[in-house]
Amino acid sequence: MNFKKLIEELKRRNVFKVATAYAIAGWLIIQVVTSISEPLSLPDWFDTSIILLVFIGFPIALLIAWAFELTSDGLRKTKEIEVTDSVSASTGKKLNRVIIAVLSMAVIFLLINRVFYAQSNSENSEASGMASIAVLPFADMSPEGDQEYFSDGLSEELLNVLAKVKEMKVAGRTSSFKFKGKNEDLKAVGAELGVEHILEGSVRKAGDRIRITAQLIKVDDGFHMWSETYDRDYSAENLFEVQDEISQQVLEELKVKLLKPKNENVTAAKIPTKNTKAYEAYLKGNQLLLNRKSVEIEEAIEHFKEAVALDDKFALGYARLAIAYSHLFIYGNIDIKKVPDLIRDNADRALLLDNTLGTAYAALSNYYDLKLEPEKSKEANKKAYELEPNNSEIAMWYANSLGVEDAKLRTELYEKAYEIDPLAPVVITNLANDLLRNDKVAEAEAMAKKNVELNPNYSGVNNLLIGMLRSPPNGKLDEAFISTYKAYQKQPNNLQILGLLASTSLDLDLLFISKEAEEKLTKLYPENQSTTSIHFENYTYEKNYEQIFKEMDAVYEKFGIVNGSELKLMAQLQRYDYNKDYAGAVSYIEKYHPIYVSDTITVAPYKLDVVLAYLSVIYSKVGEDEISERFTKIYTENIKSKLKFEGALDKEEISTLFSLAYCAALIKDAETTTKILDELYFNRKSKTRMYVYQDVDMVLRQIQDSKEYLDLRERVTTDLSNMRLKAKEFLKSQGKWPAENN
Repeated sequence: MNFKKLIEELKRRNVFKVATAYAIAGWLIIQVVTSISEPLSLPDWFDTSIILLVFIGFPIALLIAWAFELTSDGLRKTKEIEVTDSVSASTGKKLNRVIIAVLSMAVIFLLINRVFYAQSNSENSEASGMASIAVLPFADMSPEGDQEYFSDGLSEELLNVLAKVKEMKVAGRTSSFKFKGKNEDLKAVGAELGVEHILEGSVRKAGDRIRITAQLIKVDDGFHMWSETYDRDYSAENLFEVQDEISQQVLEELKVKLLKPKNENVTAAKIPTKNTKAYEAYLKGNQLLLNRKSVEIEEAIEHFKEAVALDDKFALGYARLAIAYSHLFIYGNIDIKKVPDLIRDNADRALLLDNTLGTAYAALSNYYDLKLEPEKSKEANKKAYELEPNNSEIAMWYANSLGVEDAKLRTELYEKAYEIDPLAPVVITNLANDLLRNDKVAEAEAMAKKNVELNPNYSGVNNLLIGMLRSPPNGKLDEAFISTYKAYQKQPNNLQILGLLASTSLDLDLLFISKEAEEKLTKLYPENQSTTSIHFENYTYEKNYEQIFKEMDAVYEKFGIVNGSELKLMAQLQRYDYNKDYAGAVSYIEKYHPIYVSDTITVAPYKLDVVLAYLSVIYSKVGEDEISERFTKIYTENIKSKLKFEGALDKEEISTLFSLAYCAALIKDAETTTKILDELYFNRKSKTRMYVYQDVDMVLRQIQDSKEYLDLRERVTTDLSNMRLKAKEFLKSQGKWPAENN
């Protein structure tokens, strides 16, 4: 074949020009179609169809150009036209004009697309994007160095104002204040806090005048986007006036106002107090709540009291006072009978003064927790979050009030709290615990180690790592105990460590250590719920059930738990079981919880499936076998409906496996029950006193005399003895092993 002659013929027949014109026109058609399809909401198949048609048409156009020629008589086959009669040269000129025209249109389209569309996309990106900033504590440059809390207050209020802008990510106070007094590289600070901008400044007071400087810095290149100096008379009003001026200028520089009507400014923050001394006391109290230490919380309460005494219209002061009382109940010592009223009174005062204060609703949720009204607590936290969505503590507290049914939202809230305040100890702890709930053990461990490094003074900093040692998938009870004891030696009065020491001691039959912890708890924290819990744990370990039930009524009265409360139900059934008063248990259920004996019951009320299992045993003891079998059926069907892996022992969640063990024990299937318990203890490493409580559990007790169970118990005892021996050797090395225990 003569390729040179073929090329010349292709040129003569304008095939190359047709190809060029078609390619440019086809590309232009595709670009236009894909650009307009989204704005016009055209179906997805429309773009694809046009593109396919363009591609299919290309070879067809080339074939037509080769086989046909456009003449004055119309389209004729090329082979029928004499070369001398051909008008291909004229057609070629026309095609040149077509190519130029189409190419010009393509260029125009490119300009429009690249310039105008790019500008639009840039604006949309800026509008939809989220500016991020951290407000570092302003430095006190006063000659006397006595304006620390004034400068801290300015920083905190700036942070609060900026956090109200929904389109802006603002690093939380705890994280920002970690860098107080440190001359850190701003690029490193920005990376650690996950922000692109930093606002910093200084305060200098001389006589009755104060000078405030502020500067906004772009983290990636250190560029000073804006700076300003303000000279004012020293007063609380001027503090907030300057704060508003700075915040508005920052928003302008970050172009957040592009997201809003052009002339709209962000609403200035309300002045929390006009009394600078009251505000200083409030700031001192806030700082003391950070590490959740009992002594510091008590000191914080005194500062908040001082703040509201100096200004009885200080709503935020009352709200934080209510929060401090809540913290003292959890982490310290306060009378359970008094604390609900202390929380409610101060939360109500705050809300009367300012019903838009999210912190006040968060405090109210703590009141409902103490009054055992979880739904009201959840609603109060939800309201708090709606009012202050960028407050990391409130996001965290809202997450804490959510149950399994809201697990996804709960995780999202913990993650948001961490994004806002990545250095806050309590935020890190809550996120790590949520990671554990979601079986992300490695991530949770990394988070716990980060907390130890960043927040060594946090009261519960060691607890999570120790808890992970003793819990699945580790089950290292000896290492957990030794780590706890070392922490106890360093902080002998720490409430959380004392509680953990008692628990890890009982894991290894070290009752004398748990008693030592209980004695300290009783002395230091007699009103704390942890003290009550450890007290009854020790009784249970000693199998001193008579004393447990003797003291239980006083506990019910102390915490306001009455007959008919779901919180009292299981303990009451265990009491009747201990006394072998099964008829009394039936009467109690029928009087206070008749819903359980309704003929129409198909699921467990109060989400307490385990009660159905208990009732199955109780009704069998009084000869009501038919009713007993009905409870067993309901319980079993409920559990089976929750299976995710058709009951596979190596895949189902630990809580589900315990429920399956109950299902088997209810029909006295010892082989299946012990097979599940074996999986839980040896493979899943769920070892924390499972067998101590199993001996008193009315359901599992039904198979405890079987050969299968006795064999399993022997292997468990050997494993526990080996771990206990390591703990014993450690205590001997510390001179803490009693001679009478040798």
